[in-house]
Amino acid sequence: MPAMAGASLVARVRRTLDERRLLDETRTLLVSVSGGPDSIAMLDVLIRLAGELRLTLAVASVDHGLRPAAADEVAFVGRVAEGAGLRFRPIALGLSPGTAHAAARDARYEALAIAARDWGLTRIAVGHTLDDQAETVLARILRGSGLRGLRGILDQRADGVIRPLLDASRAEIRAHLDHVGRSFVEDPSNHDRTYLRVRVRQELLPVLASESPAIARHLAALADEAAEFAEFVDETSSAFAVNSGATLVRDDLDRLPPPARAAAIAEFVRFHGGKPPGRRVISAISGALDSGGSVWIGGDFALEGGPGRLEVRPIEGRLQRSSDLERPKD
Repeated sequence: MPAMAGASLVARVRRTLDERRLLDETRTLLVSVSGGPDSIAMLDVLIRLAGELRLTLAVASVDHGLRPAAADEVAFVGRVAEGAGLRFRPIALGLSPGTAHAAARDARYEALAIAARDWGLTRIAVGHTLDDQAETVLARILRGSGLRGLRGILDQRADGVIRPLLDASRAEIRAHLDHVGRSFVEDPSNHDRTYLRVRVRQELLPVLASESPAIARHLAALADEAAEFAEFVDETSSAFAVNSGATLVRDDLDRLPPPARAAAIAEFVRFHGGKPPGRRVISAISGALDSGGSVWIGGDFALEGGPGRLEVRPIEGRLQRSSDLERPKD
């Protein structure tokens, strides 16, 4: 094993924390550790960086209640945290068998947020990697994602979740663990081919890598570019919604950069209490701006008016207009 294998991941994470500005002034982190290689490597690296970066660390591990082995894995993480002299919180969620992956994820993040607040920690570090990012972007392409979906896994979220390993590959992580002699556990769901992400990992990415060995980094770079573009569009569309009052004006929309126009319509709808509009509703609103009419935007509101201008108006009952198809069936 090369002598610099361990130092390589430490340098990678240090750079990610700095360049992506993942730390706030408190530098307090709850490290979410499942016991798998990625999160164990993340914890090891953050411990090594703690003195240099003045980090305050604590550890939590979550047992969703969906696998019998998870309790032992949480206990394993507890021993690792104890060996490092770090506070540790085991979290048992007790979810029902068959709980959807998204629901389990939401429950996990909620529990981690509670633990972080209890201990006065402002960031929650989770172990998503560059390869996770590449798999996410590719899976979303397969599902027909728009540009916003191509952002993939965000490096940080508004609730304080950060991802220090997002620029590190699994190969770098395994090399680091081998070098420092850290043990870890394996989650069998990472090999369960009923999940799209596993099929992408085991089947599609190897084929793409045979044509382009750097495909994972290319997809991760695409996610970063999409995130930057989406941030610009979000800022532009939010300002548009705030400044437009209750009237959507075609001429005002036309002054925006073309990629921001659909997002501006969507943000205008959300700003005025409508449900987040899909492409069909946005298209209907654009059509109404061209020719007049009404578009139900959710709740008790519609956009109504003539060519060039639509106003937000309260409605009662069902709209008897061409856009009535946008309202869910009774």
